[in-house]
Amino acid sequence: MKQKGVSFLEVIVVVGILLIASSFITPSIMDWRAKRSLESDYFALLSTIDFIKTRVRTINGTGVLICSSPTNLTYQISSNPQSVASSVSSSFSSNLLEDPSSTNVNFNVLSGDSTMVSTLCSAGRGVFTSNGLASIEGGGAIDIELNRGGDKTKVGGYRVLVNQTTGFVQKYRWKENGNAWVEQD
Repeated sequence: MKQKGVSFLEVIVVVGILLIASSFITPSIMDWRAKRSLESDYFALLSTIDFIKTRVRTINGTGVLICSSPTNLTYQISSNPQSVASSVSSSFSSNLLEDPSSTNVNFNVLSGDSTMVSTLCSAGRGVFTSNGLASIEGGGAIDIELNRGGDKTKVGGYRVLVNQTTGFVQKYRWKENGNAWVEQD
């Protein structure tokens, strides 16, 4: 007599094979998602810097990039012009044109999954002037590293360096197999 259907043992074997296969695939999918999220935050950072630079030149004002925590980044734009980028003038706040955090307290340029390693988060804000200067308050280049949880060895990292004199943005990617920063175009 011929039986139709599958036996319990056959179902258990198939489920076991699927579980073993998924245990190999799941970490790869998680790493892929983490890399895409990090890459998305990198492009959001670059876009924000370009926006600030363009906006302050258009209005002849000043912009600041603000790191309120290693996972939170926002900005402000003021119509107050400045000739130096090492400090923010006292009239900056009274001439604010854009402050996304004032309308949305949860505003964040980044997704919140990436971690910034930068003096921007400890020393002060990044200042952009209409004459092309860019600096951390108190002096120093704007140098921001993005990675996941402070570790660039697992899913890589990105680095953005803004020239103090010209505002030129240099972009780097962490080369995992070479353990070094590689400049991107």
